[in-house]
Amino acid sequence: MHVNLGNADQSLYMCDFRKAIEFHEKLLEIAKEGGSRVVEGVAYGGLGNDYHSLGDFRKAIEYHEKLLKIAKELNFRVGEEVAYGGLANTCHSLADFRKAIEYHEKHVEIAIEFGDRFGEGSSYRGLGNAYQLLGDFRKAIEYHEKVLEIAIEVGDRVGEGVAYGGLGNDYWSLGDFRKAIEYHEKHLDIAIEVGNRVGEGVAYGALGNAYQSLGDFEKVIEYHEKQLKITIEHGLRVGEGRAYGGLGNAYHSLGDFQKAIEYHERHLEISIEVEDRVGEGIAYGGLGYAYKSLGDFQKAIEYHEKHLKIAIEVGDRVGEGRAYGNLGIAYNLLGVVRKDTEYHEKHLEIAIEVGDRAGEGIANHNVGVIYFSLGQFENALDKFVSAAEVFNTLRSFLKSEDNWKINFRELNDHTYTFIWRSLLRIGKIDDALFAAEQGRAQTLSDNLFVQYELALPSSAAIFDSKDKISGFLTELSIPIIFLATEGLEINIWFLSRGKEIAFRNRRLDTSITGKDPIRVLLEAILEKIRPDDTKRCEDRTFGRELYNECPSRREVCVAKGGKPPLPPSDNPFKPFYDAVIEPIEDLLGPEDDELVIVPDGALCFIPWATVIESIRIRIVPSLQSYQLISSVPEGYHKKRGALLVGNPCSKQLEKPLDVLPFAQKEVEMIAAILNKKPLVGKQATKAKVMKRMSSVGLIHIAAHGDAVTGQIALSPNPGWTKFPKEEDYILKMSDVQAANLRARLVVLSCCHSGRGRILKGEGVVGIARAFLAAGARSVLVTLWAIDDEATMVFMEHFYQHLKEGKTASAAVHQAMKSLRESEQFSEMWYWAPFQLIGDDVMIEFDANDEEEGSCTQSD
Repeated sequence: MHVNLGNADQSLYMCDFRKAIEFHEKLLEIAKEGGSRVVEGVAYGGLGNDYHSLGDFRKAIEYHEKLLKIAKELNFRVGEEVAYGGLANTCHSLADFRKAIEYHEKHVEIAIEFGDRFGEGSSYRGLGNAYQLLGDFRKAIEYHEKVLEIAIEVGDRVGEGVAYGGLGNDYWSLGDFRKAIEYHEKHLDIAIEVGNRVGEGVAYGALGNAYQSLGDFEKVIEYHEKQLKITIEHGLRVGEGRAYGGLGNAYHSLGDFQKAIEYHERHLEISIEVEDRVGEGIAYGGLGYAYKSLGDFQKAIEYHEKHLKIAIEVGDRVGEGRAYGNLGIAYNLLGVVRKDTEYHEKHLEIAIEVGDRAGEGIANHNVGVIYFSLGQFENALDKFVSAAEVFNTLRSFLKSEDNWKINFRELNDHTYTFIWRSLLRIGKIDDALFAAEQGRAQTLSDNLFVQYELALPSSAAIFDSKDKISGFLTELSIPIIFLATEGLEINIWFLSRGKEIAFRNRRLDTSITGKDPIRVLLEAILEKIRPDDTKRCEDRTFGRELYNECPSRREVCVAKGGKPPLPPSDNPFKPFYDAVIEPIEDLLGPEDDELVIVPDGALCFIPWATVIESIRIRIVPSLQSYQLISSVPEGYHKKRGALLVGNPCSKQLEKPLDVLPFAQKEVEMIAAILNKKPLVGKQATKAKVMKRMSSVGLIHIAAHGDAVTGQIALSPNPGWTKFPKEEDYILKMSDVQAANLRARLVVLSCCHSGRGRILKGEGVVGIARAFLAAGARSVLVTLWAIDDEATMVFMEHFYQHLKEGKTASAAVHQAMKSLRESEQFSEMWYWAPFQLIGDDVMIEFDANDEEEGSCTQSD
């Protein structure tokens, strides 16, 4: 009998539940024929587990109750324990959490009585899961930690993995997404190690949910698709439904609402079929959210009310709160003000009660939106600040995870935007600036605090950097304009030493509309100024992103399609002059020959030298990042040493990139000035570049750049087999950020090196930002695909002016002027893409030590 039971357990372990049912039915038949009531009970218990795994919970209860009846008749306490455990798990699946807790407590009592540590751990796991769904997350953690302790003690690797999964769910509910992912990854590792496919699928689903909260939707889809494959493979209907629901959430976040509805409907269908009441409620919520996004508010309300009803029925407090919140949003869109306020307040009350921190932040924000729409800006501000404090706290849990912090901040950007908008409405101009600044480039500033070994400021306070920034502004030698956009509205703060902060507001003059009209207008202008004789590009894969790679040299790279209509003007960038520069022209003194701009959104991609040609322009991502970079002690950045990289060789690649002959001439020309040996062709390997980046004061790279992120193609490292992999030759953002740079000046003479993913909160996330985050003081980038020969000529002028003792910003300005006045490269496209980001620096050409050259900060 023991051997047969082992076979049954093995069938379950390998997830062959149909085979397990077949075995247990044969066992039941034999037990009845032989009159063995104990074995009969064991068979009933096995069948109960089998049908539970297949999602037939009513049948599972029926069999577990038969086992319980036999166990009580025979005073078979171990059988009674097993029956209580099975009933508890099934009641949990039916969302009867109170009953599940009652059965788990009976189960644990008997397990302790018999010293059954496995059974005790199983009971604690069930209790933890039940309390987690009832919103008592601290109690859930307490029980799941007991499960983990017992599992490790008895060597139960499967149980250990499940305990990690439970803790992951608990911390996810508390908003500690980093810790949640850490635990779910431990669960996944163990599940794969021991061949537990069910556990593997559960872990994938949990990881998908966690990454949804962090805004990494590609990863969400990847994990839920893995979950879906396993659940379909093994007939796990509940898990299958949850996977469809997770995919629905991801596609909704990506804006594909019809696909989201399709997945949520599949989830709903399965949930109703297997009586997964929690899943049914979640599916209704997903459908309601999708129909809200499609503008069908009545249908959205209908679905959210169904979700609310189920959540209340099963005791799902978090789900109840979220349903109230979603109903509030739908009623607000219908203009039913009193009802939307009532529902959001209920959501806030429940979120605070159960410790749903993410829900608390969302509810505070939604109440703030209502007050804002009613013109009650003081009340709105109070709610938005409360929401931002919650989001900042949750963000602080993510520690040093750069992408997670960026994505999470972007998910909640609307809250930070509403803070400064509320302050503007009540006339607090200075506070509005500091609020807008506090929400700008947060992760970059965090990186700089770490890079420069400074203590991070408080994560919870909204205006914690106000005093530091105010002090920094009193020391300014160069005027700054800080920009914040609302659609086509551009808000401008003018900052200058010895003067009060001045504020202006203008609307960009264009008929172009859309989700991001400023970016649409910019792309239309760039299409117009592209020289007619430039070649167009074909889509090719470069690294992990799809990008438009230039077919010849570092030539112009533009989107395919016709040229959109533009406002008539001699200078196509005049609309940006009228909206940004003209309003503050009267504030610029005759001595102001330089301007620092803190742009917002698509304004980061404006070639500002075309907007105003008469003065030097520098870009900084935020006031705090500028303050941190410019206040680093003099000795931090190196004065000597140069890394010069040009025309890396890509012949070994499966799809070789074009040779850049002028890029090689460019670095050879710079090498001659500095008396240094450059890395060109096959010598310009990723390994050599990475090795030397941290030990020099000047980095100059002339190579192919990615159109999406600006990441750079170098020569492949040796050691590859058929074709080099991307990690062998692509200088990625993560590679750069891992380096401890001390460079005063980085020149990225590559196509698109100033490009990247543009986010409202963080700004441009690309290779240039990576160099700043890694410790570079100043970075010269390009905003589009550059011409190979024109760039060499530009750099020749640039370094000549540096050799004359000019600062980097002055050298850029003069080099642009030289190209603008030339016959061959006078068109805007050739001279305008270059942009200096960060502080201003000088390169000293020491006559006594020309072998190395040196770099210094400008005054």
